[in-house]
Amino acid sequence: MTATSSPPTLVLLPGLDGTGKLFSELVRALGSAIDAQIVSYPVDRALGYAELEALVRAALPAERRFVVLGESFSGPIAIRIAADPPAGLAGVILCGTFAKNPYPLLGCARPLAVWFPLKSLPRWLRAPLMWGSLAAERAPAQLNRAMAAVSADVVRHRIAALLAVDASAALARIRLPVLVLQAGHDLVVPHSATRWILETAPHAQLVEIDGPHLLLQTRPEECAAAVIPFVRSAIL
Repeated sequence: MTATSSPPTLVLLPGLDGTGKLFSELVRALGSAIDAQIVSYPVDRALGYAELEALVRAALPAERRFVVLGESFSGPIAIRIAADPPAGLAGVILCGTFAKNPYPLLGCARPLAVWFPLKSLPRWLRAPLMWGSLAAERAPAQLNRAMAAVSADVVRHRIAALLAVDASAALARIRLPVLVLQAGHDLVVPHSATRWILETAPHAQLVEIDGPHLLLQTRPEECAAAVIPFVRSAIL
């Protein structure tokens, strides 16, 4: 396939696990319409947002136009990259995510995040925390496998980072097309976080899909139906 006929590229930035393994269903739904590139984060190094942004920038395509999708934890990274876009970046998609700490009442608890035993919690309690459903048995099977690969210290470090992040100023500077995917039944990221994104970037396009926090994993076909035309229109 020639460069001019190649499908547009979508760079996928993962959620809290950072492995990128949870994108398999979305990649399948995108099929040949989109060339998906997954960026994974180290599973054994506790890196903050600034370090992860540098890692992502180094992995971005160098010779073709592309769109970046930031899921959940990675939203602030996608926002900061879009605010200072590298050559080739044509748009940004924000899925189930936030520009600043989505739990402001817990901001003072950031020092305690390093002690939070997320990976050792019983599955019935991890289900609403990690994928946004009270039905633990319905959690995607790959979720536990992805989280098992990540150091508990790394997970806690990322939780502490999101409790301190504020990419609002960067969000306001974005001049690229923005698509916001919101889960209708998100029990992890409150809808107030989405409202803040839309208020700060009023040119952003909102698509709400009926589903839990892990929207890309549980509603891949619906997400692909929104993502494909956005990527194509942003790159053309």
